[in-house]
Amino acid sequence: MTGNIATSIRAVVFDFDGTLAETRIDFPRMRSLIIEHLKDWGLFEEGCDHGRYILEIVQWAKEKLADRPADQERYAAEARQIMEGVELDSCARARPFCGVPQALARLADCGYRVAIITRNCRAGVQAVMDRYHLHHEVLLTRDDVSEVKPHPTHLLVALDKLQVAPPQAAMVGDHPTDIECAKAAGAVAIGVLTDRTTREQHLEAGADLVVEDVPTLAAVLCEHRPEAG
Repeated sequence: MTGNIATSIRAVVFDFDGTLAETRIDFPRMRSLIIEHLKDWGLFEEGCDHGRYILEIVQWAKEKLADRPADQERYAAEARQIMEGVELDSCARARPFCGVPQALARLADCGYRVAIITRNCRAGVQAVMDRYHLHHEVLLTRDDVSEVKPHPTHLLVALDKLQVAPPQAAMVGDHPTDIECAKAAGAVAIGVLTDRTTREQHLEAGADLVVEDVPTLAAVLCEHRPEAG
């Protein structure tokens, strides 16, 4: 399967946090602050955060304010400020995983188009990019699209910018939502192992391939690319 995957792929789209870089964003703190913000606005309902990620909690609250456009915009701006504050605090110290910059450069040298899509804010990602060069042709953060992954739009917009069809692209990430995004968009789904996500979890989500890390993936793709043979 590995060889077949490599020969069909023209573009590789990566998740950022946990896949390319170790940011250690304090998501429990961010969630707690967003819940307190909901309470301050009188929007909190028991269980409203169950089964929802932080961005989805914020979106849920925005929809509650749909009949109050001015308040909706003010709430959203305050929520963005809360989330970005936590992200920027962590991203100031974040760094790529070992071998990632070289792996992205190797993929480009092998002829693969490279993009990054992330639920992180642009300022946080840029704080890392300013210190470390991570090759990419397209970067789409949550600030750049109307729908974020696992919604397929996030990936499809990136592929449209690369002018690559979904079946000729791979979405690579450390979380099952990355796999869900790939499958929904019709792309190849590749999981990266972490201390939080197991091979079994990736496969249960529908991953076509699971690898140890990004450098391993780059080596596999470049080795099996027809030009390499």
